[in-house]
Amino acid sequence: ILERHPLHFSLHDGKVLKLCPVRSEQTWALNIKRGILSVLQTSQASTASAVVEEVDVLGICPTRYQRKGPVLVKTRDLNLCSHRYSGFTSLQSVALPHMSSEQQILSSMLECVQSIKDGILVEAKC
Repeated sequence: ILERHPLHFSLHDGKVLKLCPVRSEQTWALNIKRGILSVLQTSQASTASAVVEEVDVLGICPTRYQRKGPVLVKTRDLNLCSHRYSGFTSLQSVALPHMSSEQQILSSMLECVQSIKDGILVEAKC
């Protein structure tokens, strides 16, 4: 099913700008493809460390890129993402009164290590 329909997308400077899915694509299959594109999305930050806003399957997120030798490390605190769907678990929850966003019961971090050679993404592990 994942190979039935290609997912056309627009990519500029390592950022996925637009998706053009086939209307008949099943939602779960499209979401897997969006997740793969999220891993491949990168920033060619000119400095050793930069924070950029990225839009992907996880929402709109401030993302830190740090150059560490031959690799680029991409990290983000998913609690800081906006437009994030929170139904990833079967836990039903309600925000507690007087609780700040930093005191969430469940928190998530994302870390990806991207190897780039001659300006081309060679490997990405998250």
